Amino acid sequence: MPGIFIEGGTPLMGTVSVSGAKNSASKLIYASMFSNEDVILNNVPKIKTIMDDIEVIQSVGGRAEWVGTNSLSLNGSQINTYEVPVEIGSKFRTSTLLAGPLLYRFGKAFIPKYKSSDESLRPINRFIDTWNFLGFQVQDDEEFIKIFNDGSAKGCSINFKVTSHTATDNAIISSVFVPGETVISRASDEPEVEDLINFLNGIGGSVEKLESGKIKITGTNIFKETSFDVCSDKSEIATFAALAVLTKGNISIKNVKRDLILQFINFLNKIGARFEFSDDELRVWRHSEELSPQNLEISPTPGFLPEWQSLAVLLLTQAVGESIIHDTVYVDRYGYCVDLNRMGAKIDIVTPSEVGLATVVSDDSYDIEKEGEPKTVAKVSGPTKLKGERLTLENFKYGAVLILAALCAEGKSEIIGLDIVDCFFEGFVDKLISLGAKIWEQSD
Repeated sequence: MPGIFIEGGTPLMGTVSVSGAKNSASKLIYASMFSNEDVILNNVPKIKTIMDDIEVIQSVGGRAEWVGTNSLSLNGSQINTYEVPVEIGSKFRTSTLLAGPLLYRFGKAFIPKYKSSDESLRPINRFIDTWNFLGFQVQDDEEFIKIFNDGSAKGCSINFKVTSHTATDNAIISSVFVPGETVISRASDEPEVEDLINFLNGIGGSVEKLESGKIKITGTNIFKETSFDVCSDKSEIATFAALAVLTKGNISIKNVKRDLILQFINFLNKIGARFEFSDDELRVWRHSEELSPQNLEISPTPGFLPEWQSLAVLLLTQAVGESIIHDTVYVDRYGYCVDLNRMGAKIDIVTPSEVGLATVVSDDSYDIEKEGEPKTVAKVSGPTKLKGERLTLENFKYGAVLILAALCAEGKSEIIGLDIVDCFFEGFVDKLISLGAKIWEQSD
């Protein structure tokens, strides 16, 4: 598709409504396949990743129909196979979440192994551990993970070594129909997990959050209809809040639940940005105030979340002094810094020990003895003036942050690969233009 040009340096002003969270809507689409009655999901973002999830459930006979701009009607009564087609399931990592409904219906589930765009297989060891704990039998071959229930599955204790969002989702969905009580420890506290709990209870499940990081599921086997509103996308909220600060603008963000964004707001407060809440609206603005440097640790909820990491780094390139950002969740999430440095930022990616911090590796697939201490710390020196550049978006995890960098940079930037962002943010460019961003498409 044609790229776009962005002329930076314009303060963005106005009001924008954020969409529903794809990370919530995605798992609810799969969980809805327990029910033989119509389930209505509202506030579902109409983006490619959601269309991908719909393709997966339709490949086994599940029904999904748009019944409004952002409302989706789902029904699992026509599911007719326990095997997800390889040509579909192997393309989408979330297809693994269909295992629970298929096990519930057929006592077996054949889920294709997910292959990333570079054709490499991605580990799902936490999923497999959960299925084994629950008493399912797990086999695999070159193409499939095959899970069987011979009737011996029952509630159990699942204690994750480290907190994992998707592993928590899978554990809940895989145990909601299993007889007895299952208790998950070190469960994710993400708001999207809260959505999953409330949704499953709405269709007849019995899921209870006992305390932070602990969830109890009592198995049930009758699921019904419900209507449910997907929570707002906390990444999108943070993106527009950061945009107001970076462009010295004034943006009111609608559909905001304060709890979704509390740690990001605390960060904005510390660096010196200005904001106010009014009901479900967050207004963020900045005039000529200097931003203060910060030392920041990236960690799971209730900490400062990994999906906000790139926004924090970009904001701190405009702070006066040196900032340290330590990612304790992922070992490989600073790839965008190469482009920011090309634009004029001063960011060094170093190991924790180089700045006197303890090494923390939450990724249990990372072999620190073999691969060495990971470079999980960003040293950011600011403030720096960013200059327009030609930017190719290749990773959805930080495509949006490069667009934000272009919007606050001096001069014109050319953006290639915009579809990466369109896959994960609904109507993102249109929303930017509505706030006054100077964006235009390239000619073919």
